Amino acid sequence: MPYPKVDPLDWSTVQPHVDALLARELTPDSVQDWLQQWSDLESVLYETAAAIQRAVSENTADKEAERRFLLMVEHMLPQMKLANQALRDKLSAFGDYSPPADQLVMLRRFRAESSIFRPENVPLESELEKLSNQYDKIIGAMSIEWDGQTEAMPQAMLHLRDGNRAIRARAWHLIMDRWLAERSKLNELYLQMLALRRRVARNAGLANYRDFQWQMKARFDYTPQDCATFHDAIEHAVAPLAQRLYRTLAGKLGVDSIRPWDTEADPYGEPLRPFHEVSELEDGVQRIFQAVDPAVARSFAALRDGFLDLETRLNKAPGGYCSMFPVSRKPYIFMSAVGTHHDIGTLLHEGGHALHSMEAFSQPLIWNQDAPAEFAEVASMGMELLAAPYLARSRGGFYSEVDARRARAEQLRSIVRMLPYIAVVDAFQHWVYVDAPEDVSAAALDARWSELWERFMQGIDYGGLQAQKETGWQRKLHIFQVPFYYVEYGLAQLGALQVWRNAQRDQADAVARYRSALALGYSKPLPELYRAAGARFAFDRATVGGLMELVEEQLQQLEE
Repeated sequence: MPYPKVDPLDWSTVQPHVDALLARELTPDSVQDWLQQWSDLESVLYETAAAIQRAVSENTADKEAERRFLLMVEHMLPQMKLANQALRDKLSAFGDYSPPADQLVMLRRFRAESSIFRPENVPLESELEKLSNQYDKIIGAMSIEWDGQTEAMPQAMLHLRDGNRAIRARAWHLIMDRWLAERSKLNELYLQMLALRRRVARNAGLANYRDFQWQMKARFDYTPQDCATFHDAIEHAVAPLAQRLYRTLAGKLGVDSIRPWDTEADPYGEPLRPFHEVSELEDGVQRIFQAVDPAVARSFAALRDGFLDLETRLNKAPGGYCSMFPVSRKPYIFMSAVGTHHDIGTLLHEGGHALHSMEAFSQPLIWNQDAPAEFAEVASMGMELLAAPYLARSRGGFYSEVDARRARAEQLRSIVRMLPYIAVVDAFQHWVYVDAPEDVSAAALDARWSELWERFMQGIDYGGLQAQKETGWQRKLHIFQVPFYYVEYGLAQLGALQVWRNAQRDQADAVARYRSALALGYSKPLPELYRAAGARFAFDRATVGGLMELVEEQLQQLEE
């Protein structure tokens, strides 16, 4: 069926298609075709939104891209939300519908979205989109002066891997000073966003914004209390291991304690510099994907014709992501590479997301081509671990055998370091949206972040650096732009580690099960997606502790 021809930035060309869907009589025989027509229209609009987001990410100073972004946010997205609600209402009112099994989760999501939809929230959500873009503009414009040169923040971060501690400290302070220069502006921005989000929740008849997000994110398979259970497991099973790793690092660096500018230091010599040009990064990752599975390599190769933006430049938005272009049937990867091993990990990670999209395009309806974030991140983190055996040049990658072992060990150490940070970010947001007072101040936000940092981030000495420590929440874009989207990384890391554990027994079988699970898209509940990939959706002390024992054992073998 051809996609409808519309101008996605002119709602008058879209409305007739919506009206036709609303006017059409539904019957047991026609409902699937009706859903497909709605999905096709949604795909056209989704692709336009993705293209506009791509443009403002690639150049936060592009006035035309910003104009189109504002047009989308202020006019198109509100109309789309109203139209989708009307279409959901029409479907729910059709009583003679026996959905196939692969649409049960989709319908449950529709009901959850409908239960919290309020027309008065549409302009508030548009305002939040615009404020989110302001965060990108503030961060995208940041730079430091280094030896007479202006460096964008991703370039500046490279100095934190330098073997000279004085250089690392100097760079860290320059970077922090640049962030602190925006402290008041970021405080004001976040407090604006917080007030709007609380209004959105109240309008939906909910006690707090966490309850709103639980419905919006379709978190049917775990609760806020489960997040607290996960935090507890991280505190007791991961933080002590992270502290031991920092203690070991301090010994190898010959320092008394690990300061924040030491955490990225490589104790084995100069930092790994696996490539100089972005083309080298693409070529090497292409070879690694070929070793993992030729089908994975084919999916990545399809993106190299216009669906990758990997280089670093000024006025480029922070972070990295993969978005879906459902009409073009391609994903798009955005990141800022500077020549480090971290860049390889990022591209493998986003490549896992891209593969997920390519596999899930087999699902006919757009709502099943997505996936719950708690499993989407299994796709990305799982790919990082499945690709790890192929980092050596002899197996297609970038490194000598010795450096490949260094890289694999660093990957495992980064998992251990990341989980406590995830607990800080997630616990901070539970407090902000549920327990913080209505008139919460920026100082109270700082204090809560500092308290959680002390609880989970054991082993890093922030003596004399209170301002830098307590404003760490400002440096996490998820807190500003995608509230409550962070615990998923931790939950998914447990799934990815289980896929990796399976791969150590049988790599080919683990990859096959992983790809089969990705092809399910969003057609199954979260625990079933995990089972399909050969994992269990669990996050208690025993599960987390068992996986950390495996990581520690592998680290010891790699570092012998």
